[in-house]
Amino acid sequence: MTDKTSTDVAARADALLAAFTPDRPGLAVLVARGGETLYERYLGGADLEHGVAVSAATRFHVASVSKQFTAFAAVQLSHAGKLDLEADIRTWLAEMPDFGQPITVSNLIHHTSGLRDQWELMMLSGTPLDGLIRQKAILAMAARQTALNFSPGTDFCYSNTGYSLLAEIVARASGVKFHQYLQDQVFAPLGMDDTVVYGNANQLLKRRAASYGLGADGAVRLMRLNYSNYGATSLQSTPRDLLKWSREILHPAVFDPALMASLEVPGRLRDGRVLTYAAGLALDPIGGRPAVWHSGADAGYRSMLISFPDQDASIVVLSNGAADTGKISADLADIFLGPAAPAAETVAADEAALTALAGYYVGDWGTSLDLKLEDGKLVTTLYGARAEARFLADGRFRLGPGSEPYARRADGAIETRSLGGVTTAWRPARRAAPSAGQLAALAGDYRCEELDVTYTLMPSEGGMLMSSLRSNPVALAAADEDHFEGGGVRLSVTRGAGGEAVGFTIATGRVRGLAFRRL
Repeated sequence: MTDKTSTDVAARADALLAAFTPDRPGLAVLVARGGETLYERYLGGADLEHGVAVSAATRFHVASVSKQFTAFAAVQLSHAGKLDLEADIRTWLAEMPDFGQPITVSNLIHHTSGLRDQWELMMLSGTPLDGLIRQKAILAMAARQTALNFSPGTDFCYSNTGYSLLAEIVARASGVKFHQYLQDQVFAPLGMDDTVVYGNANQLLKRRAASYGLGADGAVRLMRLNYSNYGATSLQSTPRDLLKWSREILHPAVFDPALMASLEVPGRLRDGRVLTYAAGLALDPIGGRPAVWHSGADAGYRSMLISFPDQDASIVVLSNGAADTGKISADLADIFLGPAAPAAETVAADEAALTALAGYYVGDWGTSLDLKLEDGKLVTTLYGARAEARFLADGRFRLGPGSEPYARRADGAIETRSLGGVTTAWRPARRAAPSAGQLAALAGDYRCEELDVTYTLMPSEGGMLMSSLRSNPVALAAADEDHFEGGGVRLSVTRGAGGEAVGFTIATGRVRGLAFRRL
């Protein structure tokens, strides 16, 4: 690359990041290839209240990018003969309940345990996620669960709980506190001097970026994070430190190459299906390029760490202001690694195809999919925003830029591929219109011992209002028969032999079958 070409490419990247001005939350970016740093920028504020700018030394909370280090610690202990990845987790976590089928350490690593996700359980319990979150509380909550989302090894569902438990197993198997194990066995050998496991919210940490978000009016607001938990999250690091780790993934020099290679072996379900998720690392291509990566999101922090084996390249993007680090990373890859593989061209869909797809669909995870015809277009609402279907030549369609394609199956269901390479499906359903009497019959208090919480259901505007002493009321609209949805929650009424409501179960994106009994 000539000096002029290099300057032109950097100018394109600078234009991409022009919005990150000193008065806005910050962004740290690093692009390297062949061990050489091609581009590095530190923009915006690390601490806007005190006028501290982001610098190369600023530490960012990297959220779920932490998981690959937790997984590495477990695999490293396995290679040392101190941890059997195929053993029952109760070998080290005797306090965990017996679910009638063993959960292995490998299940935790690959998100195939069936354990319900800690964040969604906490939200359902009324625990404020901007309050103090303790590791012991997460472990205790996991130990109170009486059921799983699915039988271990039969499905994939991203579970932060699994990685919190994995960190505890690393500590108990090694005989060393988790943060100290990573410091001694991972960070120090790699020279990652600015990286720490931040597992104590009372700890002072120099050069730490604060957490921000943008309100609907565009104003910057604090988005507090008060974590005293680890394993699934809570690593604090810098782009330069994360580059050292990415280089080790691409070209092992400190650790045994066989150990590093084992991190990229994808998980496998009992029926033989191979996942696109390995040891805390996603293996899905980015922009058509083979990639080893993970993203992260907690409060206002966003992170993306990508290693591109074919290009011998690494990209790190860290934000403390809820920036779209995934898109920024993909755009930087196009700028510095050459254009991505051309996206499949969209085509116009005929009216018959649109009519066949339009309808109401429900699934077993979270809320429904409502596809509507509006002015000759197929539209829906995703994450609170309008999304228009863009069709591919093979009949599949995307709902939003960069989304995985959706397809209509022969049985009429709609499915798409999710993280891990498994499919998520929604089946055709008919919206219910419960009468005032039917809604009134559901009113009452419902108790979940697993979360130590009681919800009250009350009729409200054709649906139900769900509330507890510890959480804001959630408006639930009528969905299909005996189901209500709202706020990311799908509530399924449970009825007794006489048809009376005796309870309900709740499903969210990462929780299923959470039972409440009527008091």
